[in-house]
Amino acid sequence: MNRLVGCALMPHPPMMIPEIGKQERNHVHETVAAARKAADFLQSANPQTVIIISPHGALFPDAVGINVHPRPRGSFAAFGVPDISMGFETDVLLVQKIQRETDRLGVNLLELDDELAKTYRFSLQLDHGVLVPLYYLHKAGFRGQIVHLTVGLLSYEEMYTFGKAVQIAIQASGRKTAVVASGDLSHRLTQNAPAGYHPLGAEFDQQVVGALTNMDVKALFKLDRTLVENAGECGLRPIFFLMGVLGGLNAQSEMLSYEGPFGVGYAVFLFRVPQ
Repeated sequence: MNRLVGCALMPHPPMMIPEIGKQERNHVHETVAAARKAADFLQSANPQTVIIISPHGALFPDAVGINVHPRPRGSFAAFGVPDISMGFETDVLLVQKIQRETDRLGVNLLELDDELAKTYRFSLQLDHGVLVPLYYLHKAGFRGQIVHLTVGLLSYEEMYTFGKAVQIAIQASGRKTAVVASGDLSHRLTQNAPAGYHPLGAEFDQQVVGALTNMDVKALFKLDRTLVENAGECGLRPIFFLMGVLGGLNAQSEMLSYEGPFGVGYAVFLFRVPQ
């Protein structure tokens, strides 16, 4: 039996959290509804573990990261809501299997522990790229363990290979596991966008959404580098990782929503895996 029960691509604007977004949350109502649907579907399979990769954790130029803190926590204090916090146990067995397979496939993986955090002055707390999707999974009823991953500035090919290593590790663990890639698309869709406007932002989003809809990994690898550089995205490496996790599994893709009301592209995709 396939131990990978399903995957999702989810964005992470903090305004998706009711206490943060308040009335502005209405502008992303399609994204909120889609996040609920994705979380409900993943939770319906009763995963024991959720693996989630974020582009906003500790970032290294030559390695991806894996948080080995036994019980990582995080809150939305940075967004004015310290009372909303979450903590999960780390799936230590799955962490070990991911480390083994990543080493075997030649991808550099760093253990994010207290010593490394002190040396490089980063936090082991769950960042908002993790917390926003986990908020919806928790609301759906998820109370299992997690594995918190962070992207590195590796090539897209290496991120895909990292995903393949995680796929193998999931099957070897014997635990029912869901995988979430957290990432936003272009941050340059409108004149008031956070990274400023660029006409290629919308084209980037269109091509990525089309490739994900068709499960066309080759199209993602063929994305023009100028297009990518001008998009101002934070989700492409998590997406390549997710495509590696799904590689060869004949997964079915469903786009649940896409919108960009604040100049940032928010896409929610659900990927069903044959069991």
